[in-house]
Amino acid sequence: MALHDDLLAQADHLAHVDKKKPKQANLRRAVSAAYYALFHLLIDESSCFLVAGKQREALRHQLARSFDHGHMKKTAQAFVQPGAGSNVWRSVLSSAP
Repeated sequence: MALHDDLLAQADHLAHVDKKKPKQANLRRAVSAAYYALFHLLIDESSCFLVAGKQREALRHQLARSFDHGHMKKTAQAFVQPGAGSNVWRSVLSSAP
């Protein structure tokens, strides 16, 4: 099982561990685990897209370590905020095969 799958399962478990009245700590940790699940899924998918092939797994692992929360957040915000940034990314992605 991939790390993002484990993190999502952990988030689900934490969100449902308290039957009647969920504890804030469990809910907050569930949200955090879900965030990291998405973060690692995006990294995994991007790395596999950029570096294909089973024999290149070590290179994919090194590439995955180069992703940064701050840059990923800024890029994601470019899609939802009006301005030149969003137009640049949309034009690049729309021309991809």
